[in-house]
Amino acid sequence: MAPTWVVSMALSAFMPWVVFRQSTRTRAAAVAFIYFAAASAPIPWITDGPAIGIGLLLIASAILTLPWVALWHNDPSQRLWRIPAALLLSAVPPIGIINWASPLTAAGLLFPGTGLAGLAATALTEAIWQAHPRSVAGVILAANLIYLSPDPPKGIQALDTTDSGDTFRKEESARLAIHTSTSNLTILPEGAVRRWTEATEAYWTDTINRLKATNRTALIGAGLPIPNSDQFHNSVLTIGTISTVRFDQRIPIPIGMWKPFGSADGVPLNLTGPGTLNLGEHRIAILICYEQLLVWPMVQSAFESPTLLVGISNTTWTKQTPIPTVQAACLKLWSRLFGIPSISAVNG
Repeated sequence: MAPTWVVSMALSAFMPWVVFRQSTRTRAAAVAFIYFAAASAPIPWITDGPAIGIGLLLIASAILTLPWVALWHNDPSQRLWRIPAALLLSAVPPIGIINWASPLTAAGLLFPGTGLAGLAATALTEAIWQAHPRSVAGVILAANLIYLSPDPPKGIQALDTTDSGDTFRKEESARLAIHTSTSNLTILPEGAVRRWTEATEAYWTDTINRLKATNRTALIGAGLPIPNSDQFHNSVLTIGTISTVRFDQRIPIPIGMWKPFGSADGVPLNLTGPGTLNLGEHRIAILICYEQLLVWPMVQSAFESPTLLVGISNTTWTKQTPIPTVQAACLKLWSRLFGIPSISAVNG
C-alpha cells in the first residue's frame, strides 16, 4: 500500500466524528458533501466530458451525503447508534452501490484479522473514540500487535497484461502466458479477453488441453455475451482441470458499465450473485475492479468464509487517476481485515 493512501484511509475514520460535531444539520451536510466530493474527484477524468463528469460527481456526492444529513443530531449521546446507522445505510445497497469512500474501509488498519467483528468495532469506534480515547487506542494497538499476516498463496501466479488496440495480439499474449506458466493456478485480469465465445474457446483449445494434461487451472477475466441482447457479463472464467465454472461481477461501475437509465448495452447489476468461487482447495472471494472500492461486495463474500482474496482490474481508462492505487490499497486492507491472503492481476 502506498503510504499516502494508508494515511488518507486512516484519516477517513474520523469523517463521522467531524460530521456529527457540527453545530447544525446544514453544516454537517456541507462537511459530508465536501468529503465525498473530494473522494469523487477522479470522476470527471474517466467520463465522456468534464460537464458530464462534474454532474455525476455532484449527484453521487449528494446521494452519499443523505444518510449523514438524515441521521445527524447535535446531542453527543446520540452518536452511539446514529453513526453506526449512517455507516450501515451507506454501505448496503442501494447507496452502497456507489459508496466508494466509506470510512469502514479503515477497519483493515484499525482491527486487522477481526473480520466482520472488525467492521462493527470500527463503526462503534468512530462513535465513542472521543469519550474513551485511551481505551480505543489500546484496543487498536493490541489488535495490530497480535495480528499475523497470512502467508502468501502458494502455487498461484497472477499475470498482469498490457492493453492494446490489437485485440488478437493481446489475447495471444495472454494465452501464451498461461500456456507456459508452471503454477497450479494462473490468474489473468479483467479484460484479458474482450469477449469469450465459442470461437474464442476453440482458439484456446491447445492451452485448455495443456492445462488439463498438467493438472492446472486458469482464471480469466472476460466478457460473456448475453444472448439476444447487446449486454454482457463481466466475468471470471475457469479453464483447465477445473472448468465450466464462471463468476460474474456483482456491481459493475454505474453509468460506465451498468447503465440503469441509458442504452441496452453494458453489464447488468448482479447483487444476488455468489460472493465466492470454489476452486479445489480454495474458496476464492473475487472482487472485480470497481468492487474493490466498496464495502458491500466484500461483506457479501465474507459470509461465505473465503480462504483467498483475488482482485482483478482493468485500469486502461483510469490509469491517469489515483484510482488504481486506491483499488490496490483497498484490496490489501480487506485482506488485512479478514486475515486471508490476497493476490491481484491488472490489465493496464
